[in-house]
Amino acid sequence: MNSNKKGIILLSALLALSLIGCGNGGNSHSQSSLSSSTNSELSTTSSMDSSSSSSSSNITHQVTLDELSFEFNTVDESSYRVGAKEKYSVEGDLVIPSEYNGKPVTEIKSFAFSGCRSLKSVVIPDTILNIGGDAFNSCVSLTSVTIGQNVKTIGYNAFDGCESLKSVVIPDSVNEITEGAFKFCSKLESVTLSKNIVAINDYTFENCTSLKTISIPSGVTSIGKFAFADCAFDAITLPDVLESIDKSAFGWCKNLTTIHIPMKVNFIGQAALSACAKLETITVDENNGFFTSVDGVLYNKELTMVLKFPTNWSKEFTLLDSVTIIGDYAFASCIKLTSFAIPTHVSKVGDCAFSGCESLIAITIPDSVTSLGMFCFGNDTSLTSIVIPGSVTTIEQGTFRDCRALTSVTLSEGITYISHTPFMWCTSLTSIVIPHSVNKLGLQALYESFFDYIYYKGTEDEWNNIESLSEPEYTYNHDEATLYFYSESQPTNAGHYWHYVEETPTVW
Repeated sequence: MNSNKKGIILLSALLALSLIGCGNGGNSHSQSSLSSSTNSELSTTSSMDSSSSSSSSNITHQVTLDELSFEFNTVDESSYRVGAKEKYSVEGDLVIPSEYNGKPVTEIKSFAFSGCRSLKSVVIPDTILNIGGDAFNSCVSLTSVTIGQNVKTIGYNAFDGCESLKSVVIPDSVNEITEGAFKFCSKLESVTLSKNIVAINDYTFENCTSLKTISIPSGVTSIGKFAFADCAFDAITLPDVLESIDKSAFGWCKNLTTIHIPMKVNFIGQAALSACAKLETITVDENNGFFTSVDGVLYNKELTMVLKFPTNWSKEFTLLDSVTIIGDYAFASCIKLTSFAIPTHVSKVGDCAFSGCESLIAITIPDSVTSLGMFCFGNDTSLTSIVIPGSVTTIEQGTFRDCRALTSVTLSEGITYISHTPFMWCTSLTSIVIPHSVNKLGLQALYESFFDYIYYKGTEDEWNNIESLSEPEYTYNHDEATLYFYSESQPTNAGHYWHYVEETPTVW
């Protein structure tokens, strides 16, 4: 393959990866701003007493009422919502008024102060009942928030991206903190949670990379997706009433060394403890009816599936004889794992089961295995070679994605389906043999690869009869790779043909 074109493919792939992200949206309310020409015509009351108002010696600008916009609450028009009059305009120190024109201010509007990058501090009065979605999103200079004692709901992404916020106290009046409320608050070190919340919702504290301690209230029954992903605590106590831990809830908690699963937990989502680089042991309440732990390794109660192998495990390990399934993400990001022989009593290996094992050089897959999950070996950057037995009928999406040291993949006869882009970014894998048994190719099955040579163990007619989900030009990189067809004897007609010479594919 031309080296310039290889570089272009790799650069394009990396750029595409850098753009992958999650967008969070919300519904903005139409605003009919009500303001007067002079502040003297406004009736306002502040919940901030004189002692607290005089405690800040570094006030650069005290937000005035004529910088704010008020609108009637659409339910009964007996109270007001508040926000910035002009988008991104509010800066300095904000004390939200408790009254406007003789009526209480009870809500901070969705997107009310979103993007006010120079807002330093906020005092929320006791009259406020709800903080709207994205209310303070991306207020990157916000260092102090005082939340009133009657707030009930903190909206989605309300403080998302407040990267200067170091601590927050959420009063017991709050019964719901909606998803993403404090995500990407990278300097947040201390959080006091309301004792009356029953769920830590999705993404609530995701990427709070300085959050070292937090006490989860005793009534919490569920922890949502990515709720504490990439936080900094080394241990956490889960409440006895907890029932579910969702996908990636504690993923990438780089300092987490141990965790105990309470008795009532009946659901643990994919990658709930993935990429916790220091995780050494997982324990489970002996009365839990769904999960158990053996020597610090997490299994299902029946001991037929291994669910999570501690990422920082460094001892000798033998998989229990009763195990038939290696679960999703079971060994993901086990950075000390250098080699592994899957036992012959295992029949299924889950999605991403060995992904991110950056030291894994070799792995042996027996004929007992009939299924390898998506991205099973993705980003195993030290893996050099692998043999997939014919008992595995499908090569799933992204199986070897970004295995940059991989130089040899043997696909055995018996494999019938090669799914979507399993060899993407395998920059050292320059050739491959496609078994004669393959009868279906997924979207771009051999595309976005670095193949120079593709050897098909069949004739050109048989290749053309393979069902493909891609347009022909996207089945493989036609401009970069040459496709060869198998011939036992020297062909007499023109074309690209190959055969084995001492088990090595050789062009006629």
